[in-house]
Amino acid sequence: MVEAQSRMQTHTIIAYMFIAALIGFGIDKLMLLIESILLRWKAD
Repeated sequence: MVEAQSRMQTHTIIAYMFIAALIGFGIDKLMLLIESILLRWKAD
């Protein structure tokens, strides 16, 4: 990514940022799923 930044390859940097956001969103949803499975006994 640093190489893309120094060569001004903006489209590559934006693509990496988008991929990082998707990974973060996926991890968030996975953690919510794990929490709901592990804490079924907890009252809402």
